[in-house]
Amino acid sequence: MSTLFSVSSRISDPLRWLLLHGPLRMLPDSMLGPEGDAGRLFLRPPEKGDPYRRMLTDLGRSAGVHDSAAGLVVTGFEEAELILRSEDWSAHQPVAIPAAAGFYRWLMRHSKPVALDAPALVFMDPPEHTRLRKMVFPLFTHRAVVRSADLIAEHTKAVLAELDGRTEIDLVEDFARKIPIRVISDFLGIPELGSEMVDGLGARGAKLLDVGITYPEYRRGMTTARRFTDFILECRANPDMLSDGFLKECVTQHLAGELTFPELVTLVGFVFAAGFETTVSFIANSIVTVLERGLVGEVLTDGRLSDAWFEELLRFDSPIQLTHRTARVDTKVGTRVVPAGTGALIWVGATNYDARAYPNPGELSLANVDGRTSMSFSIGVHRCLGASLAKVQSQVAVGAFLDAYPNAVLRPGRQWRDSVVLHGYVRAPLLLGGAA
Repeated sequence: MSTLFSVSSRISDPLRWLLLHGPLRMLPDSMLGPEGDAGRLFLRPPEKGDPYRRMLTDLGRSAGVHDSAAGLVVTGFEEAELILRSEDWSAHQPVAIPAAAGFYRWLMRHSKPVALDAPALVFMDPPEHTRLRKMVFPLFTHRAVVRSADLIAEHTKAVLAELDGRTEIDLVEDFARKIPIRVISDFLGIPELGSEMVDGLGARGAKLLDVGITYPEYRRGMTTARRFTDFILECRANPDMLSDGFLKECVTQHLAGELTFPELVTLVGFVFAAGFETTVSFIANSIVTVLERGLVGEVLTDGRLSDAWFEELLRFDSPIQLTHRTARVDTKVGTRVVPAGTGALIWVGATNYDARAYPNPGELSLANVDGRTSMSFSIGVHRCLGASLAKVQSQVAVGAFLDAYPNAVLRPGRQWRDSVVLHGYVRAPLLLGGAA
């Protein structure tokens, strides 16, 4: 254990930030390419909402693979699918200074492990990825999630009951955040104290998933993530305090020697925080979009968000906007030759607006998902482990809210998350009006 914690965070944090974010953060605007360059647009996007969607629609008309100061930027659905399914590409955590990748990995091995960092599943390749995914997959099968539908409905009903008598709410804090944290706490067996820890990890630690963040942002995220590591250490020391579920199963496998401690921390942290935060974003994004367009009567089936509308809303405002791959060998994307070591930013949001894949990507229309899903849950071996859980709780939560408050009115003051990777509201005031 001592070797894992041998480098102080005061030393490792500035170095890790520099290797992960420094070059992109310090890149001057003059080096980002001309107006309209895919890399410039990704790193310096317009205002979220309709301006951002218009930009994605414009990118969709010339979707494909683009050279930029940020490296290759993939905006085409077909090209992204090829990369994500290919063994020629690695999911290993990208380092902005490739020549220092070995040093970065050394720092990770000798620093206190944190959630939302390698060796999380999202940053692993087979066979290590396959080994870890097989351990936890049974907890996330569609059948297992469906069995939890009643539990999800109970939590949703309880949160809605807390809104009784109120006329104005913040959709994010008063509804969208509350349901996933309660669901995932019960579904995965997190103690009450841990629920607050996970909420903090999602709200502040998730900034670590972003691109080109400032050092103070990185430091705050790492501080929050290390508190989560301390929580996992406590769980390991006192496994009897855990309820049956994902966390207890992972701790048990760690104590049996099946998981290393860094694997335990990152596996649990990523499932808890990353999956939780994206579900919060989808719930809030979807309710706002439906209310804006007056579609309450169209999107519901028996009080739930229909399957087709779930897919289209997921495409239209994907909670995840970016993933990354690095070429392991010399390879090709279409006719383009890509040398080994080349990094590719896969702009998930842009692939969902590819005009070659969707008939009318700039509009909210079920025709866009007739026979095709979006890239939002990813594709291939790294398809989101919690996709089924996210879908069921989102359908129940969005449907129940719109069924209860079909006449809710959007108020000024909506605020989007300051992120190029995570896409969602952090504040969305609503007037509830009369319940249905």
